[in-house]
Amino acid sequence: MVSRSRGTFLALAALVLVVAGPAAGPARAQSAAIKGKPKAMKEAELKRLDAKMDEFRESFLRDISSLIKSYEDIGQYERSKVLLEALQKLDPQSEPVKEKLAQVKEQILAASEFEYDIDPAKPWQVVGTLSAGTTLRIRVAGEYKLVATATVAADGLAGDNPAEDLIPNVPFGAVMAVIGPSGSAERPTGDRKNEKQPRPFTVGSACEKPIAADGILYLKVNLPPGTKCTGRLAARISGATQPAQP
Repeated sequence: MVSRSRGTFLALAALVLVVAGPAAGPARAQSAAIKGKPKAMKEAELKRLDAKMDEFRESFLRDISSLIKSYEDIGQYERSKVLLEALQKLDPQSEPVKEKLAQVKEQILAASEFEYDIDPAKPWQVVGTLSAGTTLRIRVAGEYKLVATATVAADGLAGDNPAEDLIPNVPFGAVMAVIGPSGSAERPTGDRKNEKQPRPFTVGSACEKPIAADGILYLKVNLPPGTKCTGRLAARISGATQPAQP
């Protein structure tokens, strides 16, 4: 997190860059004359002030670029990201800023990556906590064998309880995830008719999505109760914080 003082600095930095934009030359003098009709400026003085403003702007950009790199060098990618996002708001079309921001976001994901073994036979497994404003990335490799022993009627397998039943909107046998409310380590339960119940989503071999609110990440394979499995799936997860080990 960036402190309040640093956040204020970024707001001031944005204002400085807006004010210290490319020189408008005669247009500036014309604008001033229209608003307040002051005494005409000497052209030499106007050029001197514009040159000083452009010099200040270039110096500021050099300094902020150096600061971004310094944060990267010590692994503080989140702080670099905040500065780059501030620059992007000022100049949304800047390709160098876009490329650098994408690079820093990738560094953030790489720095937070950890491995997690998924047991296909187990119910929902707590993987870690998520924070609003971050990006979750999950990559899964491996294979498993299964033997389903469920009794199936003409209507097919039940799909009313996301805690236990087969989830209809996820491919059979696929890895899936659900984000539960923060502050509770209990596995997802409840009736699918309850609108507040978080909905599982497909992970498959790879998934990446932005996180809108704090929560807890759970993983499970979409299989009906009673399925016997052999084998394990290896997941590489970025953007989540592993729970503390007892």
